[in-house]
Amino acid sequence: MVYNVTKGSELPSNTANKKQLRKVFLDCDVDDNSVLTMEEIKNAFDRFGSLFPGFRAWRALKRADKNKDGCISLDELDNLIDYAYKRGYFNVG
Repeated sequence: MVYNVTKGSELPSNTANKKQLRKVFLDCDVDDNSVLTMEEIKNAFDRFGSLFPGFRAWRALKRADKNKDGCISLDELDNLIDYAYKRGYFNVG
């Protein structure tokens, strides 16, 4: 299960949470090409329980896509995970 913490709340500092986020993002890579598209990122945020997964995916892509190719490669995945974690999306169970 994934929880979203409201802004201003304290985030857990457990690195296991980021590993679980990584697993969800990689599970959403439906074509197994090690590249996350906007639709795959949207599906991940939907699984996280985002109220507006399309918007959250768009924002995440803007923040994490360092080479501006419109996708998240494995090299950029940590940026995406950090973005999701800082926004309060994390697995706890």
